[in-house]
Amino acid sequence: MFKNTIVLLVPGLLILSACSSSDDGGSSSPRCTAIAYPNGVTITGEGVYEYRDDGNQAINGTPNPIRQAEILVLDSNGAIIQCGSTKDTGRFNVDVPQGTSNLSLRINSKIANDTSEIYVFNDPANRSLHYISKSFAPSADKDIGTLTATAATAGALKGGAFNILDKVYSANEYLITQTANCTTHLSACTPVTSIPAISIFWNKGVDPGQYINAGSPLSYYLNGASELYLLGGEDGDVNSSDTDHFDNTIIIHEYGHFIIDAFSSSDPPRGANANSHNGRSIIDPRLAFVEGWPDFFQAAVTTNPRYLDTSGTIEGTASQLVFRDLETPDLDVPTVAGEGNFREFSIARYLWDVIDTPNDGGAETTIAPFYEIWAVLTNSSTGLNADHRFRNIGLFSYLQDRMSGQSDWSSALNNEFQSATQNDYIRSTKSGSCSAVSITADDISATQIENGTIANSNMFASNDFYRLYHAGGSMTIRIDYTPNTEGDLDLYLFNELYQFNDTATYAASPSVTRKTMATDNTTGSETITASLAAGWYVINIRVYTGIRRFGSANYTMKLNGAALCPK
Repeated sequence: MFKNTIVLLVPGLLILSACSSSDDGGSSSPRCTAIAYPNGVTITGEGVYEYRDDGNQAINGTPNPIRQAEILVLDSNGAIIQCGSTKDTGRFNVDVPQGTSNLSLRINSKIANDTSEIYVFNDPANRSLHYISKSFAPSADKDIGTLTATAATAGALKGGAFNILDKVYSANEYLITQTANCTTHLSACTPVTSIPAISIFWNKGVDPGQYINAGSPLSYYLNGASELYLLGGEDGDVNSSDTDHFDNTIIIHEYGHFIIDAFSSSDPPRGANANSHNGRSIIDPRLAFVEGWPDFFQAAVTTNPRYLDTSGTIEGTASQLVFRDLETPDLDVPTVAGEGNFREFSIARYLWDVIDTPNDGGAETTIAPFYEIWAVLTNSSTGLNADHRFRNIGLFSYLQDRMSGQSDWSSALNNEFQSATQNDYIRSTKSGSCSAVSITADDISATQIENGTIANSNMFASNDFYRLYHAGGSMTIRIDYTPNTEGDLDLYLFNELYQFNDTATYAASPSVTRKTMATDNTTGSETITASLAAGWYVINIRVYTGIRRFGSANYTMKLNGAALCPK
């Protein structure tokens, strides 16, 4: 099962600047300043977290260090008397007042340093950090030993929270390391030195889909909110239900959506179920890019070219929900140039091929640094962050090909039948005279046969898309067509952030006239007339296959009576 990205614009978070304690001993400020105790004692120790190999297997016998996490020391009244953070080794040392009354040292599921601000909360209502703690008497300098966040499902499963924290921090480290000094190699690249704050919500046995009435368990990122929600199970069950706290693929994939949100721009479709995807079919190129990028990003961060989503544990019912090897094109495989732009996993494999050592049977020989991908993704003049619309991998590759100092990606591009052009989606238009455009219907796959339904309509082969800016007021769009094989064409006009299968995103109700084809080469036409606000619109010309499955036709377009041509 793939986790959808929920597109919802909400206000950002307000992070208080004062250091205070919450019910769980968490600090509400981004960073606390350590308090000096000249006559105090030094308390040392280490924090580690357990995890499960491959998401749901046995607990690994060697725990990982809890890196850079916030440490708080509380007195018997719950007041914070000291703060600090663990080192990359998990070790820590803090100074506290000497005494005999017990204090409590807590390691919170929070990182707040010069590069990162990451919070792993229990739920959006309480916003309490997860923590592990140990009591001690500060009678003298002492090592209080190891604090362990366990992966045992019988307990609080704090290892899940700290694994999430660590994997997000690893992603930040990857971005900073891979883009360091990149400007000296590629002028369009801006090094990443710090990453905006992210709030992550996870709790053992909890499906965050309930917060948005999703109807099914899922992990997701809220676009524009800097909030990521990760699946902890269902109805308290973690041993036999879908969980993501040790599915590093899913954690970093969803975080990849945040990275796009924080550093770049995207144009995902809007509407009911607009972001549904399963990695098995031709989909809207805007969505294919929005999902293909984090599929690639998680592989880049983990240096493991796979996509793995698991369920349960070996103590209950363990299963693999999804396993895809990005080095083996066995799913979502295009066969015609340009088709890869419409396929999520093809995009992920293409981007992986760009940065990996070429080992694809000699067909793919591209070797380029990650920072080239980053430059195209984030540059505000020559990359996707410039004033573009309908962003997709075709535009991404087009911009990369024209970026000064870039590498040659052509072998990776061709290996996945990608196209560095907007000709397949989404072409611009111009006035003037032009030849008729040919369009022919085709099946998506053996299980998605063209049959006249929107669900089975092949967006790559059976549809043409054009972007059009309208200055406002009345407009009439008309197509005239001549079928080659008893084809029937339909004309649709969508709003800019349309969803292909959602009539609510029509800019105007289409005029669809079904033609009963008695003979070939019977001419036809479709017209839409409407008064619309100024803005960008999408013209969609679709082969209707309810009459003839492999219909084809040649068509011309007119806008307000004047010829309108593909640009």
